Amino acid sequence: MFHLKKIVVGISVYFILFLGFSMNGYGKEFTSGYYLNISSKGALCSVYINGIKVESRTSVKTKNTSIPISYALKKGINDIEIKYSPLVGKDENSGDYIIGVKEKFYINAGVERLDYTTREKEFTTIINASYDMDKGEIKEDDHFNGIEVAKNSEHLKVENELHYKSESLFYNAFTKPIAAYSISKKIELSDWFPEFVWVNAQEIEMSDSLKEEIRNVYSSFHETINNNNYEKFLNYMGPLWTQVGTALGLDGLDGYLNSISLNKNNIRVHSPGVELAELKLPESNEDLHVEIAGKGKLVTVLPSPIKWARPDGSGPVMKVAFYKDQSGEWRVGAVF
Repeated sequence: MFHLKKIVVGISVYFILFLGFSMNGYGKEFTSGYYLNISSKGALCSVYINGIKVESRTSVKTKNTSIPISYALKKGINDIEIKYSPLVGKDENSGDYIIGVKEKFYINAGVERLDYTTREKEFTTIINASYDMDKGEIKEDDHFNGIEVAKNSEHLKVENELHYKSESLFYNAFTKPIAAYSISKKIELSDWFPEFVWVNAQEIEMSDSLKEEIRNVYSSFHETINNNNYEKFLNYMGPLWTQVGTALGLDGLDGYLNSISLNKNNIRVHSPGVELAELKLPESNEDLHVEIAGKGKLVTVLPSPIKWARPDGSGPVMKVAFYKDQSGEWRVGAVF
């Protein structure tokens, strides 16, 4: 049985839960775990850390979440970007959302550090944004819900300036890209984190030839799963799982595979009654929505074309991002 959920979540959750308790293959010891606490209202939004999408919201309703993010961090300077689309209406002719300045909008994002030894917590506010309706522009407040925000802590430093872009795109796994704004900051961490598997990958530039190449990658990856070709599937996922397994002190790839539930003989089945659906890629490149992330090293197609389905058509999607290594081979570098 192919427990997709465990594999997807494992890269972010297993990665956090056990980091602090042993040395790993890098000769380093994890001493803490990091979590993103985010509260938002009035906009669709996605949060990227160092180009890795760690959170995506497809509702404008108030939502508060805490999620593990150590897998997306590195020692030193980290980039945190939030792409957001405040929905103010719909175009009567096209049906497209109208994006603009909105009074009932805010995004508050902070990072919490948990020390595995002392169990002490540090919390630092990264972004506390809303709109100045008189000026029609984004602003940052010193208070959130009546409480003064904490801007720095012992292990985490935040730059003062909020960077704003008036033109961006909001991507999610179910729709075409939507017009968006972008706000970002840099934070500096003193803790150590393992290097991303795609750091030395080839730079990716958007073009029709890239889209054709990505079509082939998704088709091959889907065919690999559909044919229960475990060895080829492992070739796609292996570098990422090796990094995670080593970081966990699980003896690299073998250790990681032993920590998850994966039926090597039937990877096309997600769970009882939920099997791999047909690959859904648009016929034209114009309709093929490709997002480049990870500082120009990761690429993914949205809406996600790889899905597991029940008889009624419902089911989970696999939101993978690929990178191209120095030998020209495509591999999975992240699961969004």
